Amino acid sequence: MQKEISPEQAFMRHLRRRSEPADLARMRRALGDPGAEVIPVVEGFLARIQGDDPRSGQSPGGPIHQGECEDRWERLVYYLVAGLWATTVSSSELEHFRQQPEEEPAQAEENTAEAGYRRTLGHAVAELYLARNQSQSIEQRFIALLDADEEQLPYRIRQMVQLLKGGEGISIYWPELLRDLLAWKREHRPVQQKWARAFYRTVSKEGGQE
Repeated sequence: MQKEISPEQAFMRHLRRRSEPADLARMRRALGDPGAEVIPVVEGFLARIQGDDPRSGQSPGGPIHQGECEDRWERLVYYLVAGLWATTVSSSELEHFRQQPEEEPAQAEENTAEAGYRRTLGHAVAELYLARNQSQSIEQRFIALLDADEEQLPYRIRQMVQLLKGGEGISIYWPELLRDLLAWKREHRPVQQKWARAFYRTVSKEGGQE
């Protein structure tokens, strides 16, 4: 029996299997203003997941309701994550990706809080922080990212992904990143709190801090 996957996993699998070199270029270019340029490989997936949503029938000239704002944020985040992913991928890797399903990071146990933390961007940034001798600039950039509002987020997370692209071999679990960014604006900031916990727990555990 085939394992059921989440919409976030399905999107990343869709990108890996359907993207062409020209799509990578478009997705990277669109990072300057996510969602402003229509990219067929992204838009095709969004059309599938939003096709049955009654909010999709809103009139462009009518008042902006909460549902429409949520749709706009969802579209922006899908384009943002697609562009970030594209910056970490070379055209020569695409054929391999078509054969290779998205993999989760190594986990000691399934369905535990520890396993969940290891999928977050906070854990990845902590690994970078430790690899670079606990660089204060990495921690400061991470704190600035946690404080980012919806306008600041695309630029600040792009900076962080660029840092993670370095030679340390640190992986980003893209479905989890997509899921978290979709929830970025939630009340009480649960995503930001989760990332912060993942970062400082990893630093404490792996960096030998008390």
